[in-house]
Amino acid sequence: MRRILIIDDEDDIREVAALSLEATAGWQVFTASSGLEGISMASVEQPDAILMDVMMPGVDGPATFRRMQQDPAVAHIPVLLLTA
Repeated sequence: MRRILIIDDEDDIREVAALSLEATAGWQVFTASSGLEGISMASVEQPDAILMDVMMPGVDGPATFRRMQQDPAVAHIPVLLLTA
């Protein structure tokens, strides 16, 4: 089963994306509500891909992505950025 991590500060977006990916694609979904939480979760869970919001308070999507690229534990994970 494929595993994906959704990083988004909006509860509704995380829920809709998770339900969609679980129901239509059969993915196992993990979620995080911030960039820093997402980095930590990615390191532990080692998902096959990360779906991440661009606009988040604190550490935004691009900054989170740059931090992930500097971390050998998660740098290999493909990241898709999304925005409203």
